[in-house]
Amino acid sequence: MKKLGLIALLTTVSLSAFAAEPCKYYLSVDLGWPTVLNGQYDYDSYATNFGQSDSSKLTKATLERQSRGLAPSISLGYGFNEYLRGEIGLDMAPKLKSTAFTYNLETREVGGRIGLAYDFNNSSPVTPFVFGSIGFVTAKAKIKPSNRADSTVLQAFFPSAKTQFYIQKAPSGTATGADAGDQNSESKTLGTFKLGVGFSIKASDMVAVELKYGLGARTNEWTPVKDLAISDVAATAQTNKDFVTKTLTLRRTMDHTASVGLRITF
Repeated sequence: MKKLGLIALLTTVSLSAFAAEPCKYYLSVDLGWPTVLNGQYDYDSYATNFGQSDSSKLTKATLERQSRGLAPSISLGYGFNEYLRGEIGLDMAPKLKSTAFTYNLETREVGGRIGLAYDFNNSSPVTPFVFGSIGFVTAKAKIKPSNRADSTVLQAFFPSAKTQFYIQKAPSGTATGADAGDQNSESKTLGTFKLGVGFSIKASDMVAVELKYGLGARTNEWTPVKDLAISDVAATAQTNKDFVTKTLTLRRTMDHTASVGLRITF
């Protein structure tokens, strides 16, 4: 009986100690505002001498309108101890808008990541932390004709009276002469990484508000625009090969993101 009583006592103590342990798993939901830093592109037309005169700046150029938009994310994390956390996450960007050459791009990205965070715990309800992650996104763009307000190319090379522009398909460099409407690019998977800082504000034993700032990058290039032309007349084929696009390639880009979210422990 004494042995049974001792076992029962030890079991009760062990269960009580286990129940008193802090929660180690958490769920984070964030909303971010990413903006590309000095994004650039390479433009290759079907013109044989394109880029050899006053158009040289167009072959390698900075995005006329840097990519920006909203980017929600969700993460599942685990606290290894009171300082170090690891997490896996799902990142989404439904519509990142940018302008390259004579095209407006609306890029949709979905991807995943794994990361680590280090908390500088203290006696206050505000906890600073640093974080880093690596991952990937799958990107796909809707391609639209740009306008004079967004495209410095259209401003420079088309008369000011021209305010509406059209996309034409141009297989092998020959424009079809019909308005093709908005086009969709092929999907491309891009590697990503991000480093950043932030702080959490304890709202309750289970909930904290997080504010973060991260600097990240896409690790490879992609080519959303192929064999398209831009024209100021819908039903007339573009014959100026400078504006018949062979490829438009977005270079590896860096971006910075400010975000706000909630971390819920369980």
